Amino acid sequence: MTTPHRTGRRPLLALPALALLGASPARAQPAGGTPLRLVVPFPAGTTPDTLARLYGAAITGPLAQPVVVDNRAGGGGMIAAEYAARAAADGNTLFVGGNGPIAINKHITDRMPFDPDRDFRPVAFLGISMQVLVVRPGLATDLAGFLAAAREREVNYGSVGAGSASHMFMAGLVNQAGLKGQHIPYRGAPQALLEIAAGRVDVMVAAIGSALPLIREGKVVALAVTGPARDPLLPEVPSFEEAGVPGFVLPVWNALFAQRAVPDAAVERIAAAVAEARRDEAVRRGVVAAGFTIEARDPAGMAAFIARESDRWGEIARATGVRLTD
Repeated sequence: MTTPHRTGRRPLLALPALALLGASPARAQPAGGTPLRLVVPFPAGTTPDTLARLYGAAITGPLAQPVVVDNRAGGGGMIAAEYAARAAADGNTLFVGGNGPIAINKHITDRMPFDPDRDFRPVAFLGISMQVLVVRPGLATDLAGFLAAAREREVNYGSVGAGSASHMFMAGLVNQAGLKGQHIPYRGAPQALLEIAAGRVDVMVAAIGSALPLIREGKVVALAVTGPARDPLLPEVPSFEEAGVPGFVLPVWNALFAQRAVPDAAVERIAAAVAEARRDEAVRRGVVAAGFTIEARDPAGMAAFIARESDRWGEIARATGVRLTD
């Protein structure tokens, strides 16, 4: 699959939005030296980008090192992942990875330009979130109504990119529920959600934080969340299981990954800085504002969690037959 991308490398201080996330000017001020580069596979303004900038501002002080966010969108996250995998293994380039490039893509293409298991090692979780199924106004008011409508006629469903968690979740739902669906990939949740609000796309599943503003404004309709129970941010919205569709407890997550060859000491140094950032009230508020929860696991615990997630996404890939094409 070939997708054009834009590269944006901006120091954290260039983002006025940091003040909204609770980062004080003193803490955001970078120290001297070689910058730590956080490579994000989505454009600026998306949730992974927000989390990267939030944590980046917080770890600058503990690391005594400036932090730069490098947005490399496209290719289902593989453009950014390949760039990070091939960077010098000196601990100064980290990949802000999520479900797609780390746990999903290897199940849906034989042309991976990197190996997520051999090329990367987990460093620290940035956050974990459930997703929410949203539809355009007028299509349905509950999950049963949507399923009935989608069995009668083909619906088009958006995603944050081919091979992403939002793509594979919808492909799994379409397959399991016997729906008629056409996939339309976008370059991030904001663009896809605006298309739903405009009535040009029928449905998508998105991270709760991404969809929440449009849900609250009544521009999209929330039908079900992907967690084991209702989410505190959307207490009025049932889980899929509560709404009668079990088997769809599938979170989205973002984490920092280093190249496999990065020394343990460098990984431990960054992990300790992230752990310190998690205790910062401003960071905690920012993570919640993004619709995520703090997830504190050591690298071994992260690896086990990701392996289980990958197995589940592999099952969905085999059941749906989804493949990435060149």
